[in-house]
Amino acid sequence: MADGRRLSSRLVASACSVALLGAALLTGMSMTGPALAATRAPGAQEPACGSALVTRELSTGSAWRMCVRIHPFKGLVLEDVQFKAGQGRDEDAGWIRAIGSLYLASLHVPYDNGGPAFDDITEVGFGDDQLLPQTPATCDGDTMDIEQSFLRGSQLVERTIPGICLREAETGLGWHSQEGWANSGDRYTQQGRALEVSSLSKAGWYEYQQKISFTDQGAITVGLGAAGDLAPGEGFFPTEPALGWPIGPDGNPQTDRSAGSHWHNAIYRVDFAIDNGDQQVQQWDYEVDPERPTLVRGEGTVRYQAFTAEDSPATTWWRVLNPASVNADGHPRSYEIVNDAIQNPYLPVTRPPVSFTNDHACQEYASGNLNSGCPGQSVLDYVAAETEPLTDPVAWVSVGFHHIPRDEDQSPMPVHWQGFSLVPRDLLAQQALTPPDRACDNGYTVGATGSCAAINLTPPKITGDAPAPRAGTRLTADSGTWRWARADLAYHWLWLRDGEPILTTGDDGLSTAATGETYRLTDADLGREITVRVTASATGVTPGIATSAPFVAPLPTPPSAGATRTAPELKLKVLKKRDKKGRPRLRVVVRGDQGAGAGVVTVQRRGKIVTAALTDGRAVVRLPRPGKRYRVTVTYPGDPRYLPASATVRVRR
Repeated sequence: MADGRRLSSRLVASACSVALLGAALLTGMSMTGPALAATRAPGAQEPACGSALVTRELSTGSAWRMCVRIHPFKGLVLEDVQFKAGQGRDEDAGWIRAIGSLYLASLHVPYDNGGPAFDDITEVGFGDDQLLPQTPATCDGDTMDIEQSFLRGSQLVERTIPGICLREAETGLGWHSQEGWANSGDRYTQQGRALEVSSLSKAGWYEYQQKISFTDQGAITVGLGAAGDLAPGEGFFPTEPALGWPIGPDGNPQTDRSAGSHWHNAIYRVDFAIDNGDQQVQQWDYEVDPERPTLVRGEGTVRYQAFTAEDSPATTWWRVLNPASVNADGHPRSYEIVNDAIQNPYLPVTRPPVSFTNDHACQEYASGNLNSGCPGQSVLDYVAAETEPLTDPVAWVSVGFHHIPRDEDQSPMPVHWQGFSLVPRDLLAQQALTPPDRACDNGYTVGATGSCAAINLTPPKITGDAPAPRAGTRLTADSGTWRWARADLAYHWLWLRDGEPILTTGDDGLSTAATGETYRLTDADLGREITVRVTASATGVTPGIATSAPFVAPLPTPPSAGATRTAPELKLKVLKKRDKKGRPRLRVVVRGDQGAGAGVVTVQRRGKIVTAALTDGRAVVRLPRPGKRYRVTVTYPGDPRYLPASATVRVRR
């Protein structure tokens, strides 16, 4: 609350100040008739505001970005506010513009005794010297530095202070759904988060916190918190108890008095800019059927001209929509104004819960306008002067608080709040953080239960058929466990070695990925991490992937000194089926009493020598196309377990 001292120089300077403009005027389709809905390409351009840009991704995944400034009179000003959902369809992905500009346009504080009355925005202001620096005691998040230049009396003050607080806050239970009856079925829940942007200003004996919260669901809650102290002086302590409330000990002539009741009449200016193009204001009214009192009908009406919503029923509400921008379901994107605050009914300008005009640069303040383009005017004047169709709507939202003091307001005074919310209505086709499990629940689903996506609960597990795994050991993998889905899941196994797909060579000499529930270890797998990746899928269900914990078969222990090596069996077979060029293929198998041979074999064919690596003691080698019969000699050099060996095979035409 102001203390009665006013600087006339401030008023003169304010009339000459350059106004902070909202977003650029929107252009688009005519609003004189029905509009054709058309989807937009998601992804608004980043706000062009330099160091004033704030971009924050919340821990739940949704994000906000905007320009954040401090104005000498309005205090906290936000421009080009954009939202991005944490989850959603491709059509609803990317940044969506919501608000062109938002700020406190009037704060009128009249006392019930008919004496003091103050305009804390237009006469004192929330910026300049009234802006209080943020400290760790007032802001447990990040702070933004604000550069200021103003007159303190006749002295020019230039300073930089941490004037804005940015913090992520808990909002409580974000959403919860228990599928099925009572304690049956799957349970979905998440705690909500919000970005809070705030500033602190001192106007007389009151300190005000301007705080705007941006939730992970796309809602915007605007709050004004009043703290500080009750104003001193005889003018604020009426002798008539009906004009205030008794505070202080009874019977003490120094303290037995009443503190004056008063109003905090706040009016906010909200310039809507939902995506691109002209906007509409839609009013929803409800009525009861006289024949059926329990039947309540709601009907939406587009308001084409500027208006004040005075004397509107409590059930009436308003939204601003963009008919040319639709969500993935084809519904126009909009924001609904939710204003549950009271309004001061004794002043014409504060009586309507909301008024709508077009965006005009000179119409900056809700009353006592300081802009020289339309000086001294109020919202009522703006509405009366508007002649154009309502296509670029500005909402003037009135949120009053009748402060009846109490003993507990002494001292310091606890914060009391007043405010309103802007709630997204059809901004997205589903909520901003829809879990994949519920992604297919869009519209009326009759008795549909189970997850919309393959959600893994426990990963697959690998087991071996031998207590001491080695080359040749067969591994078996289960599918893991998965959340019950809306269709029977099918599973596909892919085996990996150190995170890469394992390739095996078949009898045809071609390499293929190792798939299926089982896999037999080779020498190349020993000492490496073997995992299996399971993909679960079904018709109409989003696929899911889960990977097992690693399975490691140890490298073979080298034989002790003096150990006797044995002779392996070296088998050669020319395969009947040739490749596409008619070339024969030779299969080599090296095995013995200690399992599969390891390493390489040397193949000598028609004067040429090549080597081939053994996999599980096997290798397949392509041979030259014979013009006549020739011999192929295969030599195995041996390993720590086996002696060298060789064999010869004849290749026919």
